[in-house]
Amino acid sequence: MKPNADGAPFPNAGGASVDANVRGIVIGSTWRRCSASLAVDESSLAVADYLLGQYDNFLQFAGQKDGVTRCTQFVQLPLANHVDHDVSDPLVAVQLDASNAFCSVSRQPQFDVLTGKAPRSYDDGRVQVGDELPRPRTLDKYWGCFLSMQGNASTIRFSDQGVTHHLPCSKGGQQGDGLETIRFAVTVHPSIGRVCERHLDWRVVGICDDIFIIARLSKALSCAAEMKKILKADLDMDLNVPTFNVLFPDTSCSLDTARSALDRAVRADPALADLAAMGSGVSTDGMRLAGVPVGVDAWVNFCCEKGTVGHY
Repeated sequence: MKPNADGAPFPNAGGASVDANVRGIVIGSTWRRCSASLAVDESSLAVADYLLGQYDNFLQFAGQKDGVTRCTQFVQLPLANHVDHDVSDPLVAVQLDASNAFCSVSRQPQFDVLTGKAPRSYDDGRVQVGDELPRPRTLDKYWGCFLSMQGNASTIRFSDQGVTHHLPCSKGGQQGDGLETIRFAVTVHPSIGRVCERHLDWRVVGICDDIFIIARLSKALSCAAEMKKILKADLDMDLNVPTFNVLFPDTSCSLDTARSALDRAVRADPALADLAAMGSGVSTDGMRLAGVPVGVDAWVNFCCEKGTVGHY
């Protein structure tokens, strides 16, 4: 079990105390794990082609054996090689954070994407009823599997110190399952990709629910604000603004200067009002990209010595 990303305990009917702050991240059934692994092995290449080829400036590396490494490289290289540091609008990397992402996505959009047809409007009305939704057709054969797993609301039961807890499951899927990792990435891909298509000067990469935006500060913030709005409307997926991270790679930029630049940018644009709670994750030293530290040598070495590398 894993603590909730937003710190809130799960509701339960088992009489647990209020500090029962857990969420399921593993699949208990051996049969389910085996079948999911076989499905991932069979479909991973076709899914990767889709996730890396559907949009010019959004690359999703979920489900790939070297996905974390490649995601890290795609973020690190433009930051390390950038030399035109505009003080008024510097290049930054913004890491988005979703609240309990795997378990919170609405299931209807998951099935809409799998069918490839929109039964409702998406993307603030830009996608209308009957429009085609992009998807990797290799997952068509697993429709029955997805339907049996998420076609109806269910309840996870687990025991802790003799107390049985009941977790109602009517949204999302279970984190830790390989096939669910792919399905999650495929579900969110069109919503993020359509936003990116409208702003080709952004570079966006992801590994599962870790999404990174590389752009000038003003544009990166606009991207984050628009994605927050679209992901909530399309998928009922909440982005947790106070836990966003922002890296300023200019080594001559002080932490106070970076924080002031972020504050000014948010205050200057009314469209960024939803990002007012940002600021706690500002750094000029480095950030963790899917668990891998990237930044100045001293900061990376510190992370490695403390053993804070990797969570995938």
